[in-house]
Formats: sequence, structure tokens, C-alpha cells
Amino acid sequence: MTELVLRAREKSDTAAIAVLMNLPGVRFGTLRTPFISTAFVENWGTEPTVKTILAECCGAVIGLAMLMPGRERTAHAASLVTFVHDDHVGTGVGSALMTALLDVADRWLGLKRVALTVNADNARAIGLYRKFGFEIEGRLRGDVFRDGQFIDSLAMARLRFDGV
Repeated sequence: MTELVLRAREKSDTAAIAVLMNLPGVRFGTLRTPFISTAFVENWGTEPTVKTILAECCGAVIGLAMLMPGRERTAHAASLVTFVHDDHVGTGVGSALMTALLDVADRWLGLKRVALTVNADNARAIGLYRKFGFEIEGRLRGDVFRDGQFIDSLAMARLRFDGV
């Protein structure tokens, strides 16, 4: 792969993010339905507290990771979302995004808990999350309706409390 660039999301990235989210493999591994519009993406995840990192190769957006911090009594925690372009799965893009986003979580935001849900049949993503210290906290049975069937999802989290 040509040089991977990680950078912040810009307003001009809206169309490229919509293309990424509409890829069959990306959509299959997420909670998104087909036909994500640029209008949806334009406002999705743009709150000032949300941290978004894009992975770019040869000028094309090939990955996205987003950290959505909690508020008030959950200000120590955040939810995580990742997407990797179908053609770049298994090439290190996910690891690069996770490394950068968890650095922000740990060294800049002081978060103690980062959580996510993942489709229970997404072995590659589960392996990536485990590599970064995420553990399965529970199974949500029939949580996701995908391709005409109900499937389970897993709740995973990485905790950084002293003694935990």
C-alpha cells in the first residue's frame, strides 16, 4: 500500500465518507442500511466533542474511526466506531486508526472506558478489538437485523481504571 495518511475529518470529506459507508463490506459489518446519503453524513458525528480520524491513501478515504465521548456521569467513557474500505481490510488500516484514536482517548481525553458493539459474526473486527485490549462484556441476542435475519452483536470494552 502507498503511504497511509491519518488526518482529521473536514467538511469536504462528506461525499467520500458516504461512498465508504455504502460499500457492501462496510455496510455488512455495521448497523447502517443501504443508500446512505451525503445529507446524512454531513451532520453525522460532527458534534464538537466527537473525534474523527480518517485514513487516506492516494487521496482517497479508505477508513474512518470515530470516538464519541459520553456526558455528565459518563464523561469518563466513549463509544467507538470504525470503518475500513472493502479493498483495504487486513492491510493495517484498522490497526493504524485504532492506535491513533486510542492515543487520543488515553493521552488527550483521559478516558477510562472505550466501548463498542460489533456483529458477533465479524471475526476480523473482533480480533482487531481484542488486539487493542477490548474484552467481550456481553452478547446481545437478535440485536441486529441484517440481510433479512436477526443476528447477535457483542458488547466490548477496554477499561483503563487503576487496578481493573
